[in-house]
Amino acid sequence: MKKIAVYVLNGFLGSGKTTVLLKMIEQYKQENKKVAVILNELGTVNVETHLFKDQQLIELLNGCICCTIQDDLHETLKALVVQHEKETIDVLLIEGTGVAHPLEIAEVFAFEDLEAVFEIESIIGIVDASHFLDYLSIFSSSKEIRTLLREQVRHSSIILLNKIDCVDDKQFLKIRKKVDSLINDRVPVMTATYGDIHLEEIPKKRFGRIESLPSTSSHPHHHLGSHHGTIKMVKIEYGQMVDKRILTTWLNNLPKEVIRAKGLIQFTGDSHLTHVQFADKLVRYTAMDINDERKPMFVFIGKDISKEMFQDFPHRIGV
Repeated sequence: MKKIAVYVLNGFLGSGKTTVLLKMIEQYKQENKKVAVILNELGTVNVETHLFKDQQLIELLNGCICCTIQDDLHETLKALVVQHEKETIDVLLIEGTGVAHPLEIAEVFAFEDLEAVFEIESIIGIVDASHFLDYLSIFSSSKEIRTLLREQVRHSSIILLNKIDCVDDKQFLKIRKKVDSLINDRVPVMTATYGDIHLEEIPKKRFGRIESLPSTSSHPHHHLGSHHGTIKMVKIEYGQMVDKRILTTWLNNLPKEVIRAKGLIQFTGDSHLTHVQFADKLVRYTAMDINDERKPMFVFIGKDISKEMFQDFPHRIGV
């Protein structure tokens, strides 16, 4: 039985993992390959399900597959083995949370019942060029985040420097120098804007198999430490309409502890929902289909955040 090629997408919050994931899915579909996707979210809901229409999507929610729900990933992979025996799966794409440790995801594939079916081809480390240096600065980031970012880069087999349009040449050279100090010279480094890379070029850049997976055992489960204990998720559900201009201003004035926010909003005068993405002090809106019956809600992710920080949401931006 042909093995399933596995690609793990790894990177900090807001780095652009989902954008790259969607582009990879599209390419593999053009090559008539059967693709399965595992998407991991810290929260209890995925507000981006609409992005994966007509795609086999397995959602692992309310925890991190690298630690707290690692056993759930194992069970999901065993179910894919059964499916693969009936209908060949060519590629499995796994997107971890923005605070996942890639090695702890990869170690699940060392189980004896999985290693004969899955082959990890690469761990793709996606780096947000616009914030990478800030996240590694002792003046603007925590030790926990700095350690996690370094680990994410060190344990990737290919690095994608994303959002390079947001930095100048001098900043780019500093970023590249820092990345190079964390990897060996066999790890290729690519650049992208909006995750828009030519995926067909990746195999030519030694898109090789992982050389340092944990040793095989019947139960290799070990946790490398509490590497994201201060990163919290807050979900807010509500039913009122929201003013678009006021929402944009409100999001742009959120405290710096909020790294990422996304949700579903119904704007004043609209009969449809709008998908909202907030990162890097940028807000993006995408109108949903009028038949989308999901309920309005918002998710905030950041360092040591709490529900009390958002007690004026949505009251101050509603009508």
